[in-house]
Amino acid sequence: EMWGDVGRCDHALTLVQSVSERSADRLLRVRLWESARGVGIRCRLLSGLGFDHEMMQMPTRAHSGGWRMRIVLAQALFLKPDLLLLDEPTNHLDIHALTWLEFFLANWERTVLIVSHDRGFLNKTTTATMFIHGKRLRYYGGNYDTFLRVRAENRAHSSAMAKQNERRVAHLKGFIARFGHGAKNLAKQAQSRMKILQRIQDEPCEVDFDDPYLRLQFPSASPLPPPCITVANVAFGYPLADGSIPKTLYQNCDFGVDCESRVAIVGPNGAGKSTFLKLLTGEIEPTEGHVGRHAKLVVAKFTQHHIEMMDPEKSSVNHMRSLTQEGVSVEEARKYLGRFGLSGDLALNPIKFLSGGQKSRLAFAELAWRSPHILLLDEPTNHLDLETIEVRGGRERRPREESEARLRHGRAALRQ
Repeated sequence: EMWGDVGRCDHALTLVQSVSERSADRLLRVRLWESARGVGIRCRLLSGLGFDHEMMQMPTRAHSGGWRMRIVLAQALFLKPDLLLLDEPTNHLDIHALTWLEFFLANWERTVLIVSHDRGFLNKTTTATMFIHGKRLRYYGGNYDTFLRVRAENRAHSSAMAKQNERRVAHLKGFIARFGHGAKNLAKQAQSRMKILQRIQDEPCEVDFDDPYLRLQFPSASPLPPPCITVANVAFGYPLADGSIPKTLYQNCDFGVDCESRVAIVGPNGAGKSTFLKLLTGEIEPTEGHVGRHAKLVVAKFTQHHIEMMDPEKSSVNHMRSLTQEGVSVEEARKYLGRFGLSGDLALNPIKFLSGGQKSRLAFAELAWRSPHILLLDEPTNHLDLETIEVRGGRERRPREESEARLRHGRAALRQ
């Protein structure tokens, strides 16, 4: 069996894409014989993740990224494995599916190992935390907030002990320098203190320091008079082969976006949030109405599938150099990438060797390079570590002259 004894949900949708002709229900059916128990489990999992009967019969390729992620989750949960590995399971999930998954895992009776950058999700689903830092693995009891509190307490204690040792070392060195070559009895005391000093230096007190915080800088473009984007009486629906529109995603949309706008686009998976951003950029045209854009408007868009648009064989440096026809020097590109945490060998290695979070940082570097008037962010926190997410929130709260439309399911990101 492909899954063996371990159910694994990865953010990559390779498995789902390879069986895109199968329906969500059939993907689970092949894992269990046709029995009343199997049907009940399938229905409970898929219904809990928001599928109705019609959606269960649809080909997987007809679903959005969020619904495909739910299918992969259902596959992993269906087997009730002894060890369940979840790698960024909240990516692409809307609030309803995320709430259901939190409740499901809170009542999970077997071992689950979660890699996630969703703080609220970790707090509700975990009872222990493993922290990888400085090439070491540290184990903490409790959820993520408990880990932060205990780590802060341990760090404060270690820092106090380190300062105490520094004062003691300074005192011992002073005594040794003063009396090391004096009277015989004082020289013996100095030798004794040299042994104590050596013991302290051989067993240093380690302090758990944080890595330097990443500072994301998005330079502001020259301001434009409002409105930058005008949406007038717009409606949209995806047409069928015969040209008919079976379902209208939205209609009667009238609004404007200027350089001071800050908009959150929310809704369940499949509601058409990503499609709406495509309307704003002009990638698709509305079925009714008109979308107008300022002649000098520069728009930068971060998409859910930005990684697929990069050449995996290129280095980050060459990727940045290819953004302009005239090109930039290697030194300038490396300096620029360093601002986004891609320094040293990371900037020179092929993109395919970067982690998901590092690729997202490269995408943000590309956005900032364009100096846009409007930022369109489609699930921008997927794959980013918690520190980078928090820094993004701090940076974006400052006054700035570019507008932003943020599509996000995460609760913390919307609060920012």
